[in-house]
Amino acid sequence: MAEKRHLGYCGMYCGDCLGMTGVIAEAAHDFLDILDKYEFEKTALGVFPEKLDEYDKLVDMLMFMENLKCTRFCREIDGGESTCDIRQCCVENGYITCNSCNGFENCDKLENVLGELHLEACKKNLRDINKMGLEKWLVAGKKHHYWDRDVKELND
Repeated sequence: MAEKRHLGYCGMYCGDCLGMTGVIAEAAHDFLDILDKYEFEKTALGVFPEKLDEYDKLVDMLMFMENLKCTRFCREIDGGESTCDIRQCCVENGYITCNSCNGFENCDKLENVLGELHLEACKKNLRDINKMGLEKWLVAGKKHHYWDRDVKELND
């Protein structure tokens, strides 16, 4: 079952997020381990020098991706630690999420913080929460993400 603490004020459901699950970080870590174990740098430079001449950039990118893991949900962050305008607005107005605000569909804060990547998925979640109610949505509602086909079509 989905947990309320996994739901961002903005409507983003973080329980399935790549940063929270760590799936990308773990894959990058595992890939780096394989490259290291088999000393692939020697193969890259010795056998495929023209194709893998920027091998060091690949390793740098994987090392960056290895750290793409959230450690806390936004609901677990103390107020002073957060600079999120959406969180601040919801807390000030006593909202659990932006769905309680009549203006979320055209909210500048949502657009500025979420940008094109997450905006449509979060709005779909907020609409669904309005239709189903929060508790029912947490149990049975679809959790929309930018990588979902129906959301990707809206973003394209």
